Amino acid sequence: MSKLLYSSIITLIILLSLLILYILLNSFVFRTVYPIDSTPVVRISNGPVQGKFIEYEKVKVAHFLGIPFAKPPVGPLRFQSPVKQDNWTSVKQVVRYGSPCLQRNERITPEQSDEDCLFINVYVTESTLKSSSTSFLRPVLFWIFGGALATGFGNEYYDGIPMVPLHDVVLVTHNYRVNAFGFMHFGDKEPRIPANIGLRDQLLALQWVQENIDKFGGDPDQVTIFGESAGSMSVSAHTISPLARGLFKRAILQTGTVMFPAEDPDYYLENSLILLDRTSCASSTDPLKCLQNLPASTILNAQSDGPLKFRWFYGDDFLPYSPLEAFSKGLFDNSHDILVGVEKNEFSMLMGLLNATQFNAKINVTLNYSQAVDYLSLIFNKDSLDYYTDLYFNSSTDITSAYLLKQLEKAYSDTILVCPTYMFGVNYYSNGGIDTGKVYGYYHTQKPIISFNTICDDSPWMGTCHGSDLTYVFGHPLVKPGYPQKDIDLSREMMKIWTYFAEFGYMPRVNEKEWKPLNKDLSAMVLNIDNWGEVERERIEFCVQHWDGFVQNTKTNFTDIL
Repeated sequence: MSKLLYSSIITLIILLSLLILYILLNSFVFRTVYPIDSTPVVRISNGPVQGKFIEYEKVKVAHFLGIPFAKPPVGPLRFQSPVKQDNWTSVKQVVRYGSPCLQRNERITPEQSDEDCLFINVYVTESTLKSSSTSFLRPVLFWIFGGALATGFGNEYYDGIPMVPLHDVVLVTHNYRVNAFGFMHFGDKEPRIPANIGLRDQLLALQWVQENIDKFGGDPDQVTIFGESAGSMSVSAHTISPLARGLFKRAILQTGTVMFPAEDPDYYLENSLILLDRTSCASSTDPLKCLQNLPASTILNAQSDGPLKFRWFYGDDFLPYSPLEAFSKGLFDNSHDILVGVEKNEFSMLMGLLNATQFNAKINVTLNYSQAVDYLSLIFNKDSLDYYTDLYFNSSTDITSAYLLKQLEKAYSDTILVCPTYMFGVNYYSNGGIDTGKVYGYYHTQKPIISFNTICDDSPWMGTCHGSDLTYVFGHPLVKPGYPQKDIDLSREMMKIWTYFAEFGYMPRVNEKEWKPLNKDLSAMVLNIDNWGEVERERIEFCVQHWDGFVQNTKTNFTDIL
């Protein structure tokens, strides 16, 4: 054997050894998560299920994955409200996630999603699972994923480790139908297709929790629903829905509500009609039956891509009133304790929807005054444009590109995400009467090294983006490599805050500072390790001052720009 060949073999062996060592370190040192054995059989209302245990820091966490909570919404059940799953008698092994609902998503391909997707996941510690036959039940957190009601799923990214073993809560996640499959609606043109199908999927999952969560050691009287982005919008919808009354006690809204400053339901009806016209069902005398018989891929390919092309409607039994009407007339359940919050730079990662070339995430943006005003004109009516131009751009002599970008991003954030979120909380407590639950606010400003929306990670200008809180709430810095200590510290603190609120209904002290509800102090607690214990007042006060103007002057079709 030549020396050259011998040297090559040795080099290859060394490289393979290093690769194996890296895999082992990544799997066992950073994550410290180990699959071990099967759980006891749990008898839920549909039949017996058996999950698997996974160990984290010497705590065994039961994973019950892919439990069907509804019949597959296919064939005659497509575009219909969900129907409870049939019962079964033999033990169902629930150790793998169910398919995400049908979608196009950069994280999964359409082939990795399916119409048969209505599954629920339960995470609980072994000790709590064993106590399910006693009166010692633990708080439940019910997660609703985001994705602009177009994409998303409740599986791997939102698993229960490390939140569940660190704080001994029960975490429930689930899938619901998204895009046209969950939110296409034709109004009177096809009344057999109900509005808000995806929200009704969530509702059925919440009802499943009420029926079954005590079998896992969870307390059905201590359910907190929480969600981010479209998930937060969904949380707000359940908060004012009469059908969800009594199904949960608390709510956490992580950016977004159904309380937009302007509404144009005709736009969403039109999107449904556009989809119909792109199919062979356009001329059918029975469009529902025709759509139910089409290949699912045909419907998926016929819909317009983009966030919120299909969304909620008011006027049905789920959402009989808009939030503004529900609040003004007191037509809502005022008993919930609520936490509302936003990111510092909510709309930055979405600026590319306005102009992908100009708002390139990877390079510094060049923007002049005229361009900034043109972009502002997309959201505000012509008669009010001068006012909002002065409000956002002329309060300073600084008209640099960086300043204009910062203010333009703030204007879009304020109208679409930040103020709708804070003002939902403000309206909730101010219209609920003396017995209204407590409402708290937070303001998240710490940018994680690795975030859910990775487009933000290396951007020189995007800042603390939409969805940045997900990294911390689900404890990724504790189980994944690459995070600095400050991210680990904030993740521990935010998991503690979320679970403490779920258990007690009020907030823990932050750096020895009292976290006051909004009705006592119009402020939000800053969630940033470098500013621990500080509060933010300017952003909420701005929303309170300008909300009525947003309602009057925001274009009704402003979401069309997305």
